[in-house]
Amino acid sequence: MSDDILDIANWKIDYSFLKNVSDLYDKYNSNEYDDAYRNLYAGLCDTIIKNSKGDVEKHKDICMKLMRNLGYFSVDPNVYQLTRDHCNVLYNWIYNLINKNKITDNVINKCFEVYYDVRNVKENDKQCDYYRDIIIYDPIKITLLDIFNDNTPTIKDTLINQYKSSSTPCRKFVCKCVQIYKQMNDTYCSIPENIKKHESTCLKLSLFKDSYDTFRNIIGPLNSYIPSLDNIDDELLVKCPLEKQNKVLTPKRAENSDSISGIEKSTTARDQDRTFTDASPSPHELVDSSMKKNITTTVGALAGASSVLALLYRFTPAGRLVNPRLRRIGGRTNNNFFSNGESELLFDEFAQGNINSYNIGYEAA
Repeated sequence: MSDDILDIANWKIDYSFLKNVSDLYDKYNSNEYDDAYRNLYAGLCDTIIKNSKGDVEKHKDICMKLMRNLGYFSVDPNVYQLTRDHCNVLYNWIYNLINKNKITDNVINKCFEVYYDVRNVKENDKQCDYYRDIIIYDPIKITLLDIFNDNTPTIKDTLINQYKSSSTPCRKFVCKCVQIYKQMNDTYCSIPENIKKHESTCLKLSLFKDSYDTFRNIIGPLNSYIPSLDNIDDELLVKCPLEKQNKVLTPKRAENSDSISGIEKSTTARDQDRTFTDASPSPHELVDSSMKKNITTTVGALAGASSVLALLYRFTPAGRLVNPRLRRIGGRTNNNFFSNGESELLFDEFAQGNINSYNIGYEAA
């Protein structure tokens, strides 16, 4: 098993239970085009790259793939209407390419500017938004936490079948996501004076914690096999014992971090790999009737550059834990907060929602 959870290209083998994610990632990275559109994408990207002062020879391939993945020329709603889970995989794909210096932030920003124009013409309310003026630190890791939230029903079902084995891919995946949360929270949000500087990142982490806590509550007795974030240091040692220490998950002071938004400058390090013990007792009952229901929660919207951030909840009937969302309305940005309070975290009474616009922030340091 690979040590690197940050590269979804490894998931096909490492985390086969999330085949839907790795297949979508491969689709985004493929060279397949509708023959009717290939030349159109080529011409479009020549213009985009020149206008963003990019390198046509170096950046054209990724630009064409991105505009195709966004369904720019497609007239099929099944292609250009993108769901939250698709957007989160797309963001991960984008950030990894920026990280590998295969594309620049200027070209990506110009691609989305052009995309916004055509989506308005199509009156498409299901799209991927991409802010360049909201700073998210270590965005690749944040997208992985969002992908975790998108796939909690699959993770739950896999845990039911694999909970006893200490080295199952599913339990490894859960532990690595918890390790990512801990490392980022320790780095950016543990010192009060740093929270203001990293408020958007800390809010994303707070929203993941809320979703993860709800997930643990929903899986009932199985929660004894995965760490609690409320006692994270002790539980990681017991349920995710340390095997290797790698730089990617080693906490460091945020002031010295070079990983901001889509650009992670320290990229040679790999994630901390951990094995597992069966220290927890077997649950008396793995699944009751409530656990067979799909999981739904809400995690609200992430504010932009304002000094006051709201943490509110709203439900969708999506049947799964919903990741933090950002919504673009009209102009450049609009902080969009969803109503319905924390007291409404009830999983049998879903409030109806029709918010289909998602994004993750990006700004070059």
